Amino acid sequence: MNKENTARSIKAAEQLAVLIPYLPVKALVDLVMIGNDACHTALAGSNPVKAPVSAGLAEIAEEPVILHLLANPNAAIAPFSYIRMIERFTISEPVLGAIETRKNITEDVWAALASARLKAIVDMIEDKSTPDVVEQAVIALLWASEGEVRQAYIAAFIRFACVTPKLISVALSNDAFDVVADLLSELSGEVPAVISGILSRSDGVAFREVLKRAGFPVAIIIECEAAFLHATAKPTSTFSVAA
Repeated sequence: MNKENTARSIKAAEQLAVLIPYLPVKALVDLVMIGNDACHTALAGSNPVKAPVSAGLAEIAEEPVILHLLANPNAAIAPFSYIRMIERFTISEPVLGAIETRKNITEDVWAALASARLKAIVDMIEDKSTPDVVEQAVIALLWASEGEVRQAYIAAFIRFACVTPKLISVALSNDAFDVVADLLSELSGEVPAVISGILSRSDGVAFREVLKRAGFPVAIIIECEAAFLHATAKPTSTFSVAA
C-alpha cells in the first residue's frame, strides 16, 4: 500500500471510530471480515468491544491489532477467543504476556497458556532425551512467573496431574525452593512463607507434615522426602517420626 492509500485508510478508520458506538454488532462483525488493518485497529480500540467483534478479530487480525485489543480494558473477550489467539500466536511473548494480564481468565485459558509456554520452553532445550525434560520446563515456567500468574499456572499443572514427586524432586535439586513452596502451598493450604521456612531450616519433620496435608500417600511422601534429604543434605534421622 502506497503512502496515499495508507493515509486514506487511516482517515477512514478515524471516521469509522466515530461511528462504531452507533453500529449494530452484526455490522461490526461484517467490518471485521472485510476491513483492513486500520479498520481492525479502530474496532479493537473502541469502547466497548463486544465479544462477537473480539471473536472475529481473534480469528483474522494481525498481531499488532490483537495486542491493541488485549490492551483495551473495555473489550469483552470470550474464553474461546483467547484460546484462538494462543493457537495463532503460540510463540508470541507479547501476546501471551498480554493475555496473562487480562482479568477473569478462565481455567481453560490458563491451561492453553501453560501448554503454549511449555512447548516453547521444551523447544529451546537442546537435549530433549533427558528423562526430566518436562519437569525442567515446568519449573522454568514457574520460576519465571510471579504472583497470581504463577498461582494460575500451578493450578493448571495440578489440573494436568503434573505436580508429581518427580517434579518436586527436580525443583528441589535445582534449588527452586520458592517454586516448591508455592506448589506445596496450593496442595496443602499452608502459607508459602511457612513452607519456605521449613525448607530453609531443613526441617524434615515439618516437611513431612506438609506433604501429609497435601494428601500425598506414603509412597509419594517417601519419594519427596528422599529429594528433600538430597537437596538439604540432612541425615536420614531427620525423618525418624513414622509417616
